[in-house]
Order: sequence, then structure tokens, then C-alpha cells
Amino acid sequence: MKIALVCKKYSLQEGGLERYTYFLSRELIRAGHEVHIFANIWQEEPGAIIHRVPVVRLSSPAKNLSFAFFANRALSKMKFDIIHSMERIFYQDIFRVSDGINPVQMQQKYPHPGVRLFKSLCPRRLALSYLEHNIFVDKGCKVVMTNSELVKRNIIEHYRVDPEKIVVIYNGVDTSIFNPAVKDKYRKPLRDKYGIKKDEIVLLFVSNDFKLKRLNLVLEAMSVLKNNRIRLFVIGADNHRTYLRWAINNGLDERVLFLGSKRNIEKYYAASDIFVLPTLYDAFANVCLEAMACGLPVITTDSNGAADLISDNENGYILKTQKADELAAKIKALEPLSERSRMGDNAANEAACFTMEKHVTKVLKLYERVSSKGQV
Repeated sequence: MKIALVCKKYSLQEGGLERYTYFLSRELIRAGHEVHIFANIWQEEPGAIIHRVPVVRLSSPAKNLSFAFFANRALSKMKFDIIHSMERIFYQDIFRVSDGINPVQMQQKYPHPGVRLFKSLCPRRLALSYLEHNIFVDKGCKVVMTNSELVKRNIIEHYRVDPEKIVVIYNGVDTSIFNPAVKDKYRKPLRDKYGIKKDEIVLLFVSNDFKLKRLNLVLEAMSVLKNNRIRLFVIGADNHRTYLRWAINNGLDERVLFLGSKRNIEKYYAASDIFVLPTLYDAFANVCLEAMACGLPVITTDSNGAADLISDNENGYILKTQKADELAAKIKALEPLSERSRMGDNAANEAACFTMEKHVTKVLKLYERVSSKGQV
């Protein structure tokens, strides 16, 4: 098949959406398909045909709208069996809802109705609302692909989309990179590098948006626990100064390491003991699946689509509140090595069911249905 994948940034060094697109393209190329990438920023991948999509960088809405316009203009010049977009553009055969939908993002970020109404009128939110309305209401796509039941419910509730038009395909993980064996290879060298003692427990937090993923709650939970054996790795490109100041003021600065962005993230899964992501809203945080594949129990929230794969006290915990006390209690339950080992093994077994190969098989079946029938 001749396949167009649309993503503003096509790179392994970016967030989950960008890495997902990169891994998907790689698997499609391996399967013998002709893959065209429409992106503004990219990392070279052998076999992928790159098409640069310009953007107007005056503002966030200008970026979103201009990318949508120029992407569709470039796509219209060629014929494809499938146009699969991870971004909100004006037309695509399949739209993958990668970062959730605007109304739910607004509810989570601005819980007060008055503030939410005011913020909804800002240019960025108006642009997102316009693009989403075009996709979900004005038939800007044939099929909506989501990565969780959570997002499917959100789309039905807010846009009244026919459930038959929405297909849930869970994310896949590259188990050749993310697997329990990484602990044998990387754990001791990396822990030695950062002075982590054998009996210390390392929490891992990975995100480029510390506020949305609630790093503050992780720090507050550590303060509640008052366990000097617990350390925290914070990985991500966001500004950490406010969080570092809080950690210093609360006596946590020696226990929290802000490491910035990291290329070989599997090394940090290997060096850690518990993955923590108390996000306000996430369509499906792929870092949770990667952590599980590496044998880490995961603590996250019920507003994360990845919670579909987590069972309480089996392979992690799902937080029901936004309170540090609850997060602290879940971390404390995982302090015994026997519990971390049991739940980490269960997490790896669960993640093994969600390989990229299985994911791509399901995506290709969807491609065939859409391209042959014009609809699901």
C-alpha cells in the first residue's frame, strides 16, 4: 500500500505521539509498504519518504491552522491508498486521536466553569475546536482511531460520533527495545552513575509537561512518605525550576534528580523500580506501556487511557483522587521488593500482549477495510 502518515514532528526524541509515528512507519516499511511522512520537523529513517510541511510560527493557532492547510495541500498533489493523520488536519482517511480531545482537555485543565469559558475563547482553543468540529462533525475523516476506551467515550459524549465509526487499537511497544532484560544490562551501571544505593527505591517520572502530568503530586507524596530510601528520576524537557525550588524548601533536593531529556529511555526504566504518572488527562501515555514492558509496576490515574491495561494490586495502581496521600499509600504498598517483583513481572507479561507487530497487524486490517470499502 501507498501510505501517508501525517505528524508535525517525526522523531524518536520527541513525545509519545512523535515516537509512535516513528515506530509505526518503521514497521510499515518492514512489512513492504511505501510510507510517506508529512512533517515539519523530522529525523531521517531509511525507507521513509519525507515531505516537508511548512508552518506559520506567529502563534500556536497559526501553527495548527497553517500545518493543517499546508499538509492537505501537499497531500492533494498525490494519490494514496490511506492518509493516516496523527494531527488535526482538514481531511484524512483515518484520524488517530493521539492527545485526547479539546473539550476534555479544557475540563481537566480549567475545572472552574467560568475560567473554562473564558479560556475557550482564546485563539488557540478556538482553532483546536474548529479543527476538531471539522473532523468529528463535518466528516473530515472516514474513521476515528483511538488508543483507549476512555477517549472513545469522550468523543461520543462531546461530539455525538457514531460508535461504529470509532475503532480502538491500543498502542504497541517495541519489545526488542523495551523488555525486562534491560535491567541486567543497564541497571547497575546507571544506578552507580547517579549514586543510587542497592536498597534505595527509584521512582521514575517521564513527561515534557510537568504541570499536566502533575509532577507536583509526586513530590508531595514523597514529602508525605518521609522515606529517605526513596529517590526520584525526573525525565523531560520542561522547565523544572519551580519544582526544584519546592523540593529544596521541603528537604527533598538530594532525593530528586532532574535529568532533562534522554535518548535511551530504556536505560532509565532499567534503573528504576516504580513508574509514576499521576496525569490530569492522557489519551494513552505510551511511557506507561514502555515501563510495563521493562518490568516496572505503574501508578497512574483513571484519566489516563493506559489505565485500561492496569489492574490494581496486580501490575500497578490506578489513582482515584488527586491527593498526595493516596499516591503515597500506593508507593508505600510497593516498598517491599517482593511486591515490586511480583507486580513488575505481571506488568511485563501484560505488555507482551501489545507488541508493535500486533499493533501494526490491526492497523493494516483497518487500512484494508477503509481503502476497499471507503468506510469501516
